Order: sequence, then C-alpha cells, then structure tokens
Amino acid sequence: MRKVLRYYTTVLLGIIFFLPVKLNSQNLDSLENLLIGKKLSVADEIRIYDDLSWFYQNSNMRKAVDHGFAGLKLAQREGDKQMEATFYRNIGVAYYMASMNDSAKINLDQSLRIVEKINDTSLAAALNVAYGNISRVQSRYNDALRHYLKAAEILEQRKESHRLGAVYLNIGGIYQIMRNFNQALGYFEKAKVIAEETGNSELLADIYVSLSDRELYHGEVKAQSLYYGEEALKIYKEIGNTYKEYYTLLLLSKVYYHHQDYTKAFALAQEVLEKTKNLGFPTLASNAYIHISNIHYRQGRYAESAEAAKQALEVDTTDTNITKNAYSNLLRSNAFLGKPALTEHFLERYGEALDKFSNKEFQNSLSEMEVKYETEKKELRINSLEKERVLYGIIFGVSFLGIAILLGALYLRQRAKKQLAEQKVIQLEQEKQLVATQAVLDGETAERTRLARDLHDGLGGMLSAVKLNLFDMKNGVIIEAEDVLRFNKVMDMLDNSMQELRRVAHNMMPESLSRYGLKVALEDFCNNIRHVNFHFFGEDKRLEQKTEATLYRAVIELVNNAIKHSEAETINVQLVQQPESISINVQDDGKGFDLNEETKGTGLINIKNRIKSAGGTIDVFSSAVKGTEVAIGMNVKQT
Repeated sequence: MRKVLRYYTTVLLGIIFFLPVKLNSQNLDSLENLLIGKKLSVADEIRIYDDLSWFYQNSNMRKAVDHGFAGLKLAQREGDKQMEATFYRNIGVAYYMASMNDSAKINLDQSLRIVEKINDTSLAAALNVAYGNISRVQSRYNDALRHYLKAAEILEQRKESHRLGAVYLNIGGIYQIMRNFNQALGYFEKAKVIAEETGNSELLADIYVSLSDRELYHGEVKAQSLYYGEEALKIYKEIGNTYKEYYTLLLLSKVYYHHQDYTKAFALAQEVLEKTKNLGFPTLASNAYIHISNIHYRQGRYAESAEAAKQALEVDTTDTNITKNAYSNLLRSNAFLGKPALTEHFLERYGEALDKFSNKEFQNSLSEMEVKYETEKKELRINSLEKERVLYGIIFGVSFLGIAILLGALYLRQRAKKQLAEQKVIQLEQEKQLVATQAVLDGETAERTRLARDLHDGLGGMLSAVKLNLFDMKNGVIIEAEDVLRFNKVMDMLDNSMQELRRVAHNMMPESLSRYGLKVALEDFCNNIRHVNFHFFGEDKRLEQKTEATLYRAVIELVNNAIKHSEAETINVQLVQQPESISINVQDDGKGFDLNEETKGTGLINIKNRIKSAGGTIDVFSSAVKGTEVAIGMNVKQT
C-alpha cells in the first residue's frame, strides 16, 4: 500500500512551494482597470503587468501568460533587460503551473540568457528554483537538488532569509522523496526557524505539509499527520491560497487512505476533484484521479479504479509517477475483471513507463548523488538492509504475477495481431483522406492566386484602357449638357467597377500576405473592419507560404462567421508567434451557439479540415453568455 502511495505524492511534496501569493479577485480586477481607465507611465504599466502575470498563476494560467507577453513587449521596447528577463520567468512559471514543461523551459532559458549578461543574482536564484521544480516533476531528482542548492547558495550570500526558507523546504522535500527522513527533517527545521523569525505564516503552513507527510511514512502516527495537515489547511484558508488549500485536502485524504479509512479518503479526494475542475492546474486534478483510483482498487471496485486511472492519464501525463501508478492500476484492475486483451495492453504500457523511469541517465544520476552525499548513502543502506527480507518477498510475488500475465499475453497475441491489422487499415484510410484534403486545399490556393492575378492584371488592365479611351474620345468633341451628365455617370460606374475588382482580387489572395507575411495581412484585414481588434505577440518571421495561406483563410472565415451570426460588438484576433510554434485566438462577445447541435453551414467544418490537414489543432469554446472563442495551434517551420 505504501509503495503505491509514493507514486503520486513524491512530486506534490515540493511543487506548492515558491509559488506566488494569491491576491483576491478584487485586487486583480483593480490592477487590470488601472491599465484601461487611467493614463499611466510606461514604467507603471510594466510594473502592473509584472504583478498580474505573477499573481494570476494561482487562478488563471491564460491571463498570466497574456499579461506576461504584454509586459514583455513593453520591456523590450523600452530596452529594460531586467524586466524582460522577469517577464520570461513569469511566463515560464505560468506554463509550468499548467504542466506545459517544454514551453516553460523555453521561456526560462530566454530569461537565463539575459540574467547571465546583466548578472542579476536575485533572478538567478528564482530561475534555479523554477528549474528545480521542473526537474522534480520529471523525477530527475539529482538535477532538482543541484538547482535548489545553487539557489540556496545565492540567497545565503544575499542574506534573503524570507526566500531562503522556501528553498530549504524544497531541499528537504527531495531528501524525503529519497526516504532520507533525518536529512529532510534537518532542512525542515531550518526552514521553520526562518518562518518563525520572519512571521511567514504561509511558509510555516508549507512546513506543516511536509511534516504531515513525514509523520505518515516515518512516524506511522495518524493523529500527528492529521494535526499538521489540518493546521496547514487553516493557514491556507486564512491567506486565501486556494491552490495550496486543495492540495492539503488531498494530503489529508492520503492520510485517511494510509490508515484504511477509505470513506473519508474518497470524500476528500472527490471534493478536491470538483473544486479543481475550473482552476486550470492539471497536476492537482490528475493526483486526485489517481488517488480515487487507488481507493477504488483497495475496495475491490476494479471497474471504477480503471476508469479513474484512465481519467488521470487524460488530464496529465507529464508526471512519470502518476503514469506508472495509472498503468499499474489499469493492469491489475483489468486482470481481476477478466479482460486479457486490456491486461496485455496495459502491461506493455506499464513496461514502457518503467523503462522510461529506469533508463541509464536516471541510474547514473542516482550514482552521482551517492558519491556526492556519502552520509546519505550510508543511512539509505541501513534502511535497505532492514527492509531487504520484505523486498525479496515482494520481488517474488511480482515475478510470479508477471510470469502469469506473460503466459496469458502469449495466448492472446494472435488475436491482438488481427486487431492491429484492422487499426492499421483505419489509420491508412485516415492518412489517405488527409492527403486528399491537402491536395484540394493546395489546388484552391493556387486557383485563388491565379484568379486574383488574372483579375488584377487582365480585366483590371482592360478597364483602365477603356477609361483612357473614353477620355481621348471626349477631347475635342462638343457634347450636349445632357450627354455630359451621362458620360460622367459612365465614368463613375467604371471607377466603381475597378475598385470592386481590386477588392475582390485582394480578398482572393491579398498582396500583403504574399509580400509581407501573415502578421501584416491579418493586421490589414482587421483594421479595415469596424469592431475587429488585432493583437500580436512574439517574433514576426515569415512562415511557409502554404501555412500562411491556410491560417489566413481560417481567420477570415472565423471573423466573417462572427460578423454574420454572433451579433458581436467586439471581435478580438490574437496572433502569438514563437520560434517553433504559432497560435491564433479569435474571440467575440456575441450570442454564441451550442457546440452539441449540428450547424447548417459547413464553414466551421471546412476550417477544421484545413487546420487538421496542415498538421494543426483547433478548439472551439462557445456559450450564450461569454460568446465564442476559437483557438488554433500549429508547429511551424520558418523560412
């Protein structure tokens, strides 16, 4: 039971520390209103964007990122390198909070490059903590400890005890994961001294959380674990930090689970799950699901256990401990349910998770830590000798179960081959459809370009020649007053026809798109339509012509749909371009529509097919109150 519990608690022990203190929604709204309602200096705007991008990380990741990019743009324009590095850090931490670790590392690396140039040790300490948190959730404990120790060294030199306490707590958390409880307790005590000296109630609550976990696995005293967890919960509620409050509820659920009080454990885990659905933090949700899966398994409710494990994987697969625990439950539950095909499938997935976790790099990192921390190694050796007899029994049991499952897998292999063949046929058919769709889109783009050129150069030139000939005919000819009016009317009609011709040609394939790229073309289009606002963040670099045309036509269709159907007063088009990816968001405040109802037109279906054929993703959100929002994402190659 204890080993299963460790699968989903090792990461949570530290990720709650060193996060921003949460302001209430009224304060955040006031800061946003300052940006809208009052005339501010650029320096004041930068400070407000810094506060918003940092404090929103506890409640709204999207707002945190948007404010971060807005502030970054101002800082870059002003040449403020320190704030530029700060905004990259804020954006990176926001992505980390949403379990988008690759995006987080890209922005943290940008910040680090600037910090090294300007020698900002305060930001360097913060970046080391952020890198340590990412390494921690990826089970790279050697790297996590290295970053935390570096941050501690910097903060000790700067004598910043209010920040140092949180770092000591993270270091203790790493030792606790490695089951070196005495070493962990030493760092917890150092952090507690700082919390009491500085009056930092939140840090004290964080320490209580770690002590609750330590008592659970080392002290075996239920009352002590509950006491520390409940004390932490009171403090988090008082300061209004809902993220840590929900995490602590999950910790208390874990205590009841450990002592086989499954009714209370399930009630608390279910409460956490309900409260975190709208937070935007998948780490809490995935841990709640896997905890519920463990509870169901212990109660012999194998179908419910498998379903909760699948939901945990759907929410977040960045945590290797969650992944292993989920596949383990899916494997065991389906074995008890008498489903050999699913048992074999999840046996393979579980093996892949183990291989990923136990690769050569991870083993080398553990060896390095043993050399570096000799005292810790001796203590771990003592613990391992004491538990060696129990371990042999576990190994024998697992080996026996593995042999039985493998024998069943061999029996089912022939049936599995047939299923794989059918899946391959379906996959090939899908690929064939994508190729056909892409060919149609390529032909459409080429035809639009040809028609636009023919209209502009051919028919446009002919109309211009007609106009010149009419002027030549008028010269030297006496025309009656009535005929003059008719002549002028003809000239006006001719001018209108030429203008309409140019508009049609431009809409079919705008010159600005082929000449200047996607940003300029979209900006020109939005500026020509009332109530349509265009926002751009990132680096303006050219993309492949086919990609630019696909994204441009998609935005045009989405804006036209909003104008035609939503009765919106404002339409916002946002383009975010990063070195290897691009995202587009089209949002309106109109009446929205029901996503479950079948629409009469094919516009949205065509847009989805275009984006999918180009290798992108598209998500649609709509409600009668908030309007419609369409988000497009795509990995891109720059020219």
